[in-house]
Amino acid sequence: MIKFFRKIRQNLLSEGKTGKYFKYATGEIVLVVIGILIALQVNTWNQSRLEINKEKAYLRNIEADLKQQLSYISIQLEHEYEHDSIGQMILDRYNKEKVLRLDSTLSQQLNALTIRNTFIKADPTYQDLISTGNIRLIKDEKLRNEILSYYMELERIESIMMNNNLLYVDEMFAMKIIHNVYIGKTNERLIKVSNQLMQDPKQEMLVMNLLDIRKSITTGHIQFMNELKEKTELIQESVQQYTQ
Repeated sequence: MIKFFRKIRQNLLSEGKTGKYFKYATGEIVLVVIGILIALQVNTWNQSRLEINKEKAYLRNIEADLKQQLSYISIQLEHEYEHDSIGQMILDRYNKEKVLRLDSTLSQQLNALTIRNTFIKADPTYQDLISTGNIRLIKDEKLRNEILSYYMELERIESIMMNNNLLYVDEMFAMKIIHNVYIGKTNERLIKVSNQLMQDPKQEMLVMNLLDIRKSITTGHIQFMNELKEKTELIQESVQQYTQ
């Protein structure tokens, strides 16, 4: 095509038609510019289409992550409710008997309360969006801000629960209960020794305070999980509405 246009220009020059030559050359330049602009427009359109497809893929993955997150929340709630029930049973028994008497049942209950579940967050897609800068692909500003806000809250809750587990469950409750009360498998002699120690009001008060702290942590975690469940369902609904 270029050779064809060049040949026409050369013929015009050889025939001395300078005016026509310049007009033709100008027209050729205009055509080239138009061609470049069309190519750029097509490239922009293709790029836009690729970004739209990427946005849809990311949002589908976020939907999958949110579904997984709801599953993790349910697991955490089940664990926390179980511990809340155990703690309440111990307190109810104490209020009824007015004494903390260690036996195989209480030993097993206290042992169960030394165990805690690590909360898991499902955020691989969000982490990818942030690390690559592709969060910009979420074109709807409202939805983008909702996603950012949700995952920042998720990180906050994970951090609080992790600190609670480490500081209050592992280091405070578990260590002090193990140090002050026998909570192993049934052993008559060791249980008897623990009961003798428990006759000391200070020792009894220590254990009851530890139980109160453990139950407060569990209650707080349950509240966190219920609130997070509601927020997860709301952001899930927003994503689904946008992708429909």
